[in-house]
Amino acid sequence: MIRAKHTICHNNITYKRGAIIDGLNRAEEERLVRLKAAEYVLSPEEELKKQQVKGDKVEISPTEFEELRAALDAEYNAEELKRAAKAVGVDLTGASTKAEVIAAIINQGKADELLEDDTDE
Repeated sequence: MIRAKHTICHNNITYKRGAIIDGLNRAEEERLVRLKAAEYVLSPEEELKKQQVKGDKVEISPTEFEELRAALDAEYNAEELKRAAKAVGVDLTGASTKAEVIAAIINQGKADELLEDDTDE
């Protein structure tokens, strides 16, 4: 699926900037993209699937979760934790409290990256 980057007239049809251009064969799509007249976009179904994959949680036992939670809580204050989480790619959407940030870090499998031993310092 492609979207017009500016007004395009293709096969006697005019597409305005931002319009989704549907019904083309692969070669026609590739040509318009190569000419920088259009760009590839994800269909709503593909975007939803991408978001679902991105939001997958790591399976973790309650005991291990509690150990990681306690370690992160002791190691970081709230602001440091948010900065560190963002630095390693944790999605903090909807996480406003320290406990929610910690849960996001653990559920997204990033706790080990934040708890690595920095004994070189």
